[in-house]
Amino acid sequence: MANYLWKKLSDADRKKIERESKNLILEFGDALEKLPAREEVSVERERDSRDEGSGIECDSEFRDLMFENAPKVKDDCILGEKGSWTQ
Repeated sequence: MANYLWKKLSDADRKKIERESKNLILEFGDALEKLPAREEVSVERERDSRDEGSGIECDSEFRDLMFENAPKVKDDCILGEKGSWTQ
């Protein structure tokens, strides 16, 4: 399967892909310009922040979902990557 994901490109192929990509971006920009202008929209609310709780109670479903979705879990901790791409 890996052979289908990557191949060495010739200069001609590379230039063709660059040309097609540039045309695609320009066509997309042209299509955006043809869209009708939107009116300015604003929303006014009585409050702009939420009330903070005490932190004592929590949603157990949220906690379970976070642990279920985490790629690595150890005991009660989610293991996160610590910048392996940096020195």
